[in-house]
Amino acid sequence: MAEIQKVKLSELSLAILACKEVKCASAVAAFYPMKNEPNILFALEILAKENRLLLPRCVNREEMIFSKVQDLSSDLSQGNFGIFEPRKELPATENISVFLVPGVKFSKGGERYGHGMGYYDRFLSRFPNACKIGICLENQWSEEPLVLQPHDILMDKIIIAN
Repeated sequence: MAEIQKVKLSELSLAILACKEVKCASAVAAFYPMKNEPNILFALEILAKENRLLLPRCVNREEMIFSKVQDLSSDLSQGNFGIFEPRKELPATENISVFLVPGVKFSKGGERYGHGMGYYDRFLSRFPNACKIGICLENQWSEEPLVLQPHDILMDKIIIAN
């Protein structure tokens, strides 16, 4: 990986960790990045060491749960869609006040396009008072509003990898 890319990824993770909502949260629900998503592994490692990391696991084609992860190498296994997720024996938690949310496209109005399966929209709808922070790459950002469906959930804040 080129040094400039490493610096940019570190800056993104530091921006996430410096975000007021993340700093104040006792637990942060995040995502394990796929290859087309921002690499936030450094932030995940820090949150795991602080015992504050929650990651999703797909239970079936409709539902996901979040479980506490303390070690990215021993607490994860490859799950649905080839994504690393918490091992099945790790218990689910519903005590979530901050979400770091992946997506395909985001706009400055807080709109988000996901990957089309609806996992995050269904899950986030159960937490209307939680802070939802979209994490995206520059090429996933739009100054123009996105057309949403009634079930789509707006982000409260968006952090863009420069």
